[in-house]
Amino acid sequence: MNSGGADHPLTLSIRRKMRFHLGRIQLNFMAMLCCMAFLGGTFQGCGYRLVGSGSLPSGVTRIAVPVLENRTGESGLEIIVTNAILDEMTRRQKNLVVDETQAEAILAGSINSLSATTAGRATLLNAVERRLAITASLTLKRTNGDVLWQDLSLRVEQAYQVRDAQTETNAERRGAIAAASQRLAEYVYERLTDSF
Repeated sequence: MNSGGADHPLTLSIRRKMRFHLGRIQLNFMAMLCCMAFLGGTFQGCGYRLVGSGSLPSGVTRIAVPVLENRTGESGLEIIVTNAILDEMTRRQKNLVVDETQAEAILAGSINSLSATTAGRATLLNAVERRLAITASLTLKRTNGDVLWQDLSLRVEQAYQVRDAQTETNAERRGAIAAASQRLAEYVYERLTDSF
């Protein structure tokens, strides 16, 4: 009798089951690929595509982004938001942002408000989480003044933790402002390049 167990009925049964399961995994994977290819072709034919993957309105290829106007009481917010927009634009399209003298259009606007509300409480008087909101208005205009795109009601929100020490809470708030600014920049780019 063979003591290696290679021909043992239990070992053969396990091998058959493994082959069966591996075959099912391969079939499921192939079915998933076929569905993705079919859906990709279907959506492409209907004009669907990834958000933010198009071009700017009216074929604009070079824009300038001056510092936004800050209508809030938060000193330096205009620099944080403008830098986030510049970073997002240059990350998505390398040569998109240029000096105003070389630009075909200018993306300008204002930060209209920065507010914070309590989002979570430990007790009636103790907040543990706050949610800040930034609202902005942006317009993309050709250098001759023609409006190509406009959104006067941009809004993003970001939660942050309230800590026991005020310095730690302030650091959380600054981080939330930076994160909200980045999300606003991503949203602006997606809206600008969305041709639905």
